[in-house]
Amino acid sequence: MKLFKNLQIKNLRLKSLQSFLFFVVVFVLLGGCVSIEKAEQLYYDDETDEAFEMAVSLLEDEDAKIRLRAIKLVRRIGKPEAGSALRKRLKDSNQEVRREAIMALGKIQYQPAVDDLLDLVSVINDDDSTKALGYAFREYGTNAIDALVERYESGVYQKDRDKFTAVLIQVGPTVADSIIKTLKGKSFFENKASFEILVQVKNPRVAVLMLPYLQDMEVREQIVEALSKLGDGAVDPTLNSLKQSLDSSDIPVIEAHIVVLGNLKDGRATSTLEPLSQHQDERIRNAVDSALRKIRGF
Repeated sequence: MKLFKNLQIKNLRLKSLQSFLFFVVVFVLLGGCVSIEKAEQLYYDDETDEAFEMAVSLLEDEDAKIRLRAIKLVRRIGKPEAGSALRKRLKDSNQEVRREAIMALGKIQYQPAVDDLLDLVSVINDDDSTKALGYAFREYGTNAIDALVERYESGVYQKDRDKFTAVLIQVGPTVADSIIKTLKGKSFFENKASFEILVQVKNPRVAVLMLPYLQDMEVREQIVEALSKLGDGAVDPTLNSLKQSLDSSDIPVIEAHIVVLGNLKDGRATSTLEPLSQHQDERIRNAVDSALRKIRGF
């Protein structure tokens, strides 16, 4: 009988301990939720400084969902002081938290993290992370994009070139300037992969950024080739650039524009090209004749 009572006491104690632990866990979880909810409410109430401090403190929370919400709030507030705390989250055990940290660092342009993000390119293995890195580098701007292109070009990272290519495409049109800087001194064949990146961006702004390089004799032929592959999106920018170049006497630049329009074979160029068939320079007249034949198909 005594043994039975002892067992009952032990069972009661065990149940009490389990209940206590359960309430502790619930308290911790609810406490985190209340804190992040309070931080979010402070943000909506325009109490951004308090919201920011609370959100940064929650970046270390044990619950990944709370860390994620905290990072999103920090990103919305956009204060660079969060950089070092966000940087730690690049090694977070939760993939979604890591992706959000990547974008948040880009938003606040925290410079010490650029090399960390460059290193991440080689280890990512999902499309969402690729998009996040593309967004981050776009937000960081020219210097960071230049560094990304430099690694893409480096033989050291040759095995990861596909990953760098994917991120560069996600950066978008602003990648054009950084890529074009690397073209000089190399053949079109050597630069073919770089041009493919520009083509895959599929944005008219790429053409806008590339057209000024027609003035550079060293890369002009390669720029003509690349622009000719951009399709419909390159027509209007090339027409606008041609009209501006006509005010100059730079015959090779004018000719290059005409060649691009001929290669694009778009009827929108006809009304601009036809008057140039009477141009005083024979090179221009010949280029126009060739372009119009390509456009008309005869």
